[in-house]
Amino acid sequence: MNFAHNIAYFNPMFSDNSFYPGIRDNMPQPYLRVLHAFFQNEILPKIDNKNYRESILHKSLLSLVSCKPANLIADQKVPHIDSCDERDYAFVHYLSPEELGGTSIYKYIPKNIIEFKQEHKPLLADIVNEVKKAPDEHQGYLSGSTSLFEQVFKVDAKFNRLVIYQGNLLHSANIFSEQSCLADAKKGRLSIASFASVR
Repeated sequence: MNFAHNIAYFNPMFSDNSFYPGIRDNMPQPYLRVLHAFFQNEILPKIDNKNYRESILHKSLLSLVSCKPANLIADQKVPHIDSCDERDYAFVHYLSPEELGGTSIYKYIPKNIIEFKQEHKPLLADIVNEVKKAPDEHQGYLSGSTSLFEQVFKVDAKFNRLVIYQGNLLHSANIFSEQSCLADAKKGRLSIASFASVR
């Protein structure tokens, strides 16, 4: 927490070439080493029906939601995927309390899809366009089911909880309140987002 509160230099929204609705900084290498060792030794052997032998941790980003709902662009109002490859994994390490929101997995109702593969990649632009056609339902952050998206699984935030899931699952942060959008590492929705691949 010392790094987050006193050392991190948060870069502006979009500077990491993602649609994350806030500010970010790279985590120090010691954090990446510990996380990678945990994933390699404790999680990788437990992935069902797979014979994966190695993993690569690509990056870990200290992440603070800062964008107010009224300022979101359409791409930030939809659940997203991090990859179309089931061998890619996403991690969320929550550093704020439950009331600031966890993470949910969604189904894209028109196509009945939760897990995206390469053949589904063209649908991503369609999803954003469909949201633009339903502005009344998608005025800000997604925080539950709509006519386009069904919330199929929800993980509550808890301080120091680590959640790991396949990056090709349609997902979104649960952001309910104005406090979740405070650009203050001591009061806002702070987490660490990490990304890994297995082979």
